[in-house]
Amino acid sequence: MKTLTKIEIADWCRRNLIPFDEFGRPKSICETEGFKIPIDTGQRVALVKSHFQIFKDEEEILIWFTEWGVWPSSERMHIFDRFRLSYGENRPLIEAPGHVFNQEEVEDALSFITLGVVFLWDCYVVNRTGTKVLFYSHDESGYKSAIK
Repeated sequence: MKTLTKIEIADWCRRNLIPFDEFGRPKSICETEGFKIPIDTGQRVALVKSHFQIFKDEEEILIWFTEWGVWPSSERMHIFDRFRLSYGENRPLIEAPGHVFNQEEVEDALSFITLGVVFLWDCYVVNRTGTKVLFYSHDESGYKSAIK
């Protein structure tokens, strides 16, 4: 895993020709399918696992947390900070909100996304070509898109 600052995230996306929307976030290049994030934590974990299947063969993916702290009672930042520290990252999430994972780190990537969804953080998951995008929102909804 490599962590990225906002500037490094923008560079990664530009290098990989991933377009941005008007808010500076990854823009899907194909039709999206919306979904609701379940209330039950076990169902959230299962949802993330099923969505993540489209990324299992990707060489590299970006996981970008864009908003957190909206629902403080639903999160525990200490867990996330300690989790990142186990990967050698000691900067706060605000300084390095991007995470790039390679093919050998698929399970790690899935764990990062799962924590974000359990905590109801805004999270983008994008492959290196921008043909697959997942978005999870603190509003308990999201969308997915993929060019087959």
